[in-house]
Amino acid sequence: MSNNAIDTLQFNCTTCPSECLLTVEVERDADGAVAEVRSVTGNSCPRGDKFAHQELTCPMRVLTTTVAVSGGDEALLPVRTAEAIPLELHAQAMNLIRDLVVNAPIRMGNVVLPNLLNTGIDLIASMDIDPA
Repeated sequence: MSNNAIDTLQFNCTTCPSECLLTVEVERDADGAVAEVRSVTGNSCPRGDKFAHQELTCPMRVLTTTVAVSGGDEALLPVRTAEAIPLELHAQAMNLIRDLVVNAPIRMGNVVLPNLLNTGIDLIASMDIDPA
């Protein structure tokens, strides 16, 4: 038997419009980190179980921000990661993106920065920017 603490958490699943209220039993190690997800209830589909495990072991989010534009009809280009990246990488990614300048023209979906932080995920444009 482990000496780790058992906690019960509740949070909403955000993978679909149902927003099921999940009840998750976790085992925490001596440092308070989640050592194991023991059970997930309240989900009406299998995505809720997967979401709870991921949220408690390696939370992932799509990063959205803006980058500067040179020679465009807009000064800033909205960008996002093509897929979710680990939440713990967001500050490091923003430090890299902060100094980025793209040249117009650019089209929605164009890769602005490939393989962001060696995640295999690209940073892509979220709108069109035409030349000034």
